[in-house]
Amino acid sequence: MIYNVRTYTVQPRLMKKYVGMFEAMALPAAGRLGMNLIAYFISQNGALNQVVHIWAYESLAAYEIIRAARDEDTEWENFLESTTGLLVSQEDKFMRPSSFSPLQ
Repeated sequence: MIYNVRTYTVQPRLMKKYVGMFEAMALPAAGRLGMNLIAYFISQNGALNQVVHIWAYESLAAYEIIRAARDEDTEWENFLESTTGLLVSQEDKFMRPSSFSPLQ
């Protein structure tokens, strides 16, 4: 199992709007496409205005197949277009669990 950890910095004062759009638009599309959301966090201190999602995939190859379908999906494209201007930055990385991690 690999985990895709995505960190987005949202424009100040637009967090509620962004999270609402994610829940209403992106989450249903992601589920339909086979994306497996493990966690969705919103920063409370430190670096503010950040959202972190963690997605699980069987392998990088499985991710690539799902990503290709996602990138062709009309609902996903509508979500991306509706959030134009709401994000400041994005970080995307893949991580694997250590041998003792509760998540494998």
